[in-house]
Amino acid sequence: MRGYFLLNIFYRFYFRIIGRIQLCILFLFLFLPQLFPQELLIRGKVIDKTTNQILKSVSVHDKTSFRGTVTDDSGSFKISLPAGQHNIEFSYTGFERVDTTINLFENIEISIYLNPFTVSVGEVTITADGLKDHVSSPLMGSFTLTNKEMMKLPSLLGETDPLKLLQLTPGVQAGSEGGIGFYVRGGGTDQNLILYDNTIIYNPGHLLGFFSVFNPEIIKDVSIIKSGIPAQYGGKISSVIKLNSYKGNRDSVEVMGSMGIISSRISIDGPLFKGKGTFILGARRTYLELFVEPIVRLGAKSTSFINKQNNYNFYDFNTGASLKITNVDFFSFSAYHGRDKYRMGQAGIKQENSLEWGNSMASLLWNHKISEKGELNTNISWTRYEFDLSGSQSDYSYGLFSSVMDYSLKSDLSIEKNRMKITTGLELTNHSFIPNRINAQAGNLILDFGQFSAMKALEGAIFFDDELPVTSRLSIAGGFRFSFFNHHGPYSKFVKNMLGQITDTLFYPRGKSLAFFANPEPRLVLKYQINDNTSLKASYMRIAQYIHLATSATASLPTDSWIPSTSKLKPLVGDQLSMGYFRNFPKKGLEFSTEIYYKKMNNQLEFLRGVINTSIVGNMEDNLAIGNGQSYGVELYLRKKIGNSTGWLSYTLSRTEQKFDEINAGFVYPAKYDRRHDISLTLIRTFNEKWSGSAVFIYISGNAFTMPVGRYIIQGNIVNQYGDVNSFRMPPYHRMDVSMTRKIITRKNWSSELIFSIYNIYNRANPYFIYFEAAGDLEKYSLEIKAVEVSLFPLIPSVSWSFKF
Repeated sequence: MRGYFLLNIFYRFYFRIIGRIQLCILFLFLFLPQLFPQELLIRGKVIDKTTNQILKSVSVHDKTSFRGTVTDDSGSFKISLPAGQHNIEFSYTGFERVDTTINLFENIEISIYLNPFTVSVGEVTITADGLKDHVSSPLMGSFTLTNKEMMKLPSLLGETDPLKLLQLTPGVQAGSEGGIGFYVRGGGTDQNLILYDNTIIYNPGHLLGFFSVFNPEIIKDVSIIKSGIPAQYGGKISSVIKLNSYKGNRDSVEVMGSMGIISSRISIDGPLFKGKGTFILGARRTYLELFVEPIVRLGAKSTSFINKQNNYNFYDFNTGASLKITNVDFFSFSAYHGRDKYRMGQAGIKQENSLEWGNSMASLLWNHKISEKGELNTNISWTRYEFDLSGSQSDYSYGLFSSVMDYSLKSDLSIEKNRMKITTGLELTNHSFIPNRINAQAGNLILDFGQFSAMKALEGAIFFDDELPVTSRLSIAGGFRFSFFNHHGPYSKFVKNMLGQITDTLFYPRGKSLAFFANPEPRLVLKYQINDNTSLKASYMRIAQYIHLATSATASLPTDSWIPSTSKLKPLVGDQLSMGYFRNFPKKGLEFSTEIYYKKMNNQLEFLRGVINTSIVGNMEDNLAIGNGQSYGVELYLRKKIGNSTGWLSYTLSRTEQKFDEINAGFVYPAKYDRRHDISLTLIRTFNEKWSGSAVFIYISGNAFTMPVGRYIIQGNIVNQYGDVNSFRMPPYHRMDVSMTRKIITRKNWSSELIFSIYNIYNRANPYFIYFEAAGDLEKYSLEIKAVEVSLFPLIPSVSWSFKF
């Protein structure tokens, strides 16, 4: 029955709709040669000459026609040009530029090898041709960091984190100090689509969110798109974060690793099948218990609470492989498994607590070259996130479990014809949710809370993207995505009376639709190229989000639960308008941009007391508020990408507001993550062959919060009177981090370096939260209230050692 249901959906949305779109595309191709002169195609790959690895995001620019493109994730590029002579540049940050002349009289395929810059003695001047993509690309609100750039930036306790580095870009704000949760242009932490090798990761946090699950040595690059998101991406309304993993070296086996204060990591990679493929294996583990317990024993007055069973650690494993089967078929595989484990026990009172959570995923990509101008990409993936909390004390025990699991299929067809680049395809995801499963027992008494049963849903979409140069200066990148979401059985719904007691159970069989939603999602980007170094861009996008994060905390925690849209939980829909000015200064190696945006968010959800409370004391709608939000602002961005000194400066001025009938008497109020000013300065400097350094400075306005405006004593009890929601501000947050790297071995087949980092170098006591202490004599009606700030991270030095051979 289930298989028939899925096949029926597939038939309806693929063969009837995609099929008609492809017929329309074929029809257009028959007549396009009449509208545009016939052009020829240059196709090829760009490769690192020293490592034989492909290079992504290399700028390919034709000086003759002012057309350009960039290499994709497989290092490939395609560009259509008129017949004749063309002067083409290939440029990439950190590599020597290749400038070549091609006489084009037929379709050709080439391979370009780039040499990395080698700085030996004296001054080196580097031209900034790699900046052209910043101006010529149809993307807006985008930012990319390579592995080399990531590893040079300061770290917390020796752990470089790709997601934290994105918080240094305009429009991206940290959810809490040290945390990897972040807000993009006023959207919540659950509104960011995080893709690791095209597979979604639901909770990317280790150590209660202070470190991400991504091993920095495995990550090849990380990028973010905040506006004008292409139609092939959907499901989250604020941003798309893509992390691509390194698949290994084609020439020889190499080993990389690092040892830091809290963790060590190691990876091994090399060729497969005589260079036709590659592989990589990586692992990382913490050893917090080795140094935390001795420090606690020295500082604590009593060590009776310390038990040998108390420990906390996390670990993760990565694997990947790539294989070229034929000249037109390429496969790549990725897998990840990671877990956090926390144990606490106290023998004196027979108390034990444990918390485990983590992610697992696997992804298989097939790239098939249909022709010189077309290719088919098909990706099959599986992902799972779960947490399991349990505890006991004497005869009482409890447990809480939650999970989300997806099976996904995504296939897209890309075709180039004359000056158009068309991408069309479909995406299907089968979701399985367990919002929470609660169990408790007191002696022989088993407590029944009537928690949610497993929830099933099918999410899918068809999409169409097209890039079309209208004139030599004006181009359009338009797209359309039609998404749908079906919450279906099997599902059991508990019927409760006014006292919260279960009186009946409604059962929906397999395949029975409980709620169905469908949304059109148009996307559009207009680009006007003023000259070779300046452009104006404008974009509009609409995205529907069908999965919600149930949380009552300001920080992203592992106990937050994912819930699908239902008849009571409507999908979140976001609309965003953006306009931007983009400018390059080639002689100085600078790129500058400024963007203004306005985003409207409809059907926003607030779980007033969390999803766990919902399942225990009432129906979901009793603890749910539905409202709207809006965010608007301006972003400034200046980046230097070339030379011995690089870095960027970003500034965001923004406002985020919300309106819920059940909150703040229905009046508009600032969101808790509304921060007016956000400034970050990032500097990276290469001093000589052995020494390099970096520094990061951050200043953010304080986040909004609600505090009491008065207190009363009624019958000996203190009663708080609160003011308007989020009408107060925390003190501003600011800090500076620095890092120095010393290369200690630089041989041909062996390299090693020491990294020294200081987090919060001037020891700023940034408030993590504020609580209030009451002192005095209630009987004499004498009461003094004092606000107490709690800070989390003081000055933290760290050192790590990395190696490669």
